[in-house]
Amino acid sequence: MRWAEMSVSCDPAAVDAVSYAYISAGCGGVMITGDSPVKIQGSLPVTDELTMRIEGLVSHLDRLEEFGLPALVERMTIRYAEDEDWANAWKKYFKPLHIGQRLVIKPSWELYDAAEGELVIDLDPGMAFGTGGHPTTRLCMEALEEHVKPGFKVGDIGTGSGILSITAALLGASEVVATDIDLLPRKIARQNIARNELEHTVQILEMDEFDKAAQDQDVVVANIVANTIIELAPSIAPRVKEGGIFIGSGIVDDHHDLVRDALAAVGLQHIDTKREDIWVCLVTRKSAEPPADPDALARAAAELPPVGGTGEIR
Repeated sequence: MRWAEMSVSCDPAAVDAVSYAYISAGCGGVMITGDSPVKIQGSLPVTDELTMRIEGLVSHLDRLEEFGLPALVERMTIRYAEDEDWANAWKKYFKPLHIGQRLVIKPSWELYDAAEGELVIDLDPGMAFGTGGHPTTRLCMEALEEHVKPGFKVGDIGTGSGILSITAALLGASEVVATDIDLLPRKIARQNIARNELEHTVQILEMDEFDKAAQDQDVVVANIVANTIIELAPSIAPRVKEGGIFIGSGIVDDHHDLVRDALAAVGLQHIDTKREDIWVCLVTRKSAEPPADPDALARAAAELPPVGGTGEIR
């Protein structure tokens, strides 16, 4: 199959919105590089729907200023590649990576001798987001390492390559349920779950199935974008048991307070922030106390509305 690889450059403040627009257009994930400007790349299969999807994506990106965000620094460029081109591009720079205290991400094509106590994730990202190369993935993994205990139930929203689900299972979670808005990452995640022999612990579910299964969770993690975390906050909070943890990332530092306050408005109280470069990961705890500012969610939604489509999980 041939793929259309689309690239734009944007201001750091627009990364969340641009990433969401790519995913809404049907991309299984995005690759984000650079600091200012930030380069965002995503791919779509060359099918009869390609022109329509690209036109919709360009239309969304042209509306950034309507949402109070900077316009693109560089407009979209497109190149075409075969499956093999994509695979070889990943292999050039994806090497074993140490994260946190015990976690190691090992590409499926690399050899690695694990040290005592290390938890090795055997991964082939394919076309899905989640190699550990992006700060938001690393921050979520570090947060999972701190908060997942043996026997925990964990939910993973926007699973991508399945890397966070695998991390939770290796850390001792007894049950992990995960989903993604797109078919391709769900397929890739299932392959990675099998590669790590974790089918008995991790289930990659369709969105409706996830809605039914992801209840009374000890930990829920969502490495998506700020707009979507705000949009889904009212449906995320009921999934977390009282005293449980929600971990959210894909958030630039400029949106930290907005997302923090929106989560607090649905009972997810901030307990920690992890930072790397321009990116933050919010760690919250489910509280039975009434929110101090229940209107914060509506204000956040008005300031960071969804950019095209919906990632709704009811």
